[in-house]
Amino acid sequence: MGAHRPPNPDQSFKLDLSARGYLVLFRPDEPNHCPGCGHSQWFVGRMSAECGICGTALPLADSQQSPRSGAARKAVALHVLPDRPQREATDERRREERVKAVGRTLGLYVDGSPHAFRLENISEGGVMGKAIPGLRQAKSLLIELEDGRMVPAELRWSDGVFAGLAFLEPKTE
Repeated sequence: MGAHRPPNPDQSFKLDLSARGYLVLFRPDEPNHCPGCGHSQWFVGRMSAECGICGTALPLADSQQSPRSGAARKAVALHVLPDRPQREATDERRREERVKAVGRTLGLYVDGSPHAFRLENISEGGVMGKAIPGLRQAKSLLIELEDGRMVPAELRWSDGVFAGLAFLEPKTE
């Protein structure tokens, strides 16, 4: 085998960045398309970003150049958003006090067709109960109260399981 040669004192081990060529970098504050598959879903780390589809890894553009590289950066991710914004449990918009009404049922007329509407709660401003198929497409809603009065209502929200209906005319006691 060959003998071990000592390093040449004239040889430089310094990295020559100009001889490296084109370098694709991930830029955190810009749209980035993967050079491997063209998608733009990324897992962003401290030093690199990895394509969520094909796994191509790119170094972060500012991970070594920026003095703030150790500082927290804003991560941007793509999410599928629902048709309507989700309300948080602490987001309280109620104006009237709700009274539990679990087990009670009112008549609900959806475009003239009668349905049983199982209540969860009721207030001076409306009711919440189990959602009925076709409620979102309804053109007119009438709620038949327990004393027989008919009150027009409108759908305020529905999550597929429950629905909130607001009275269009205030009910009188």
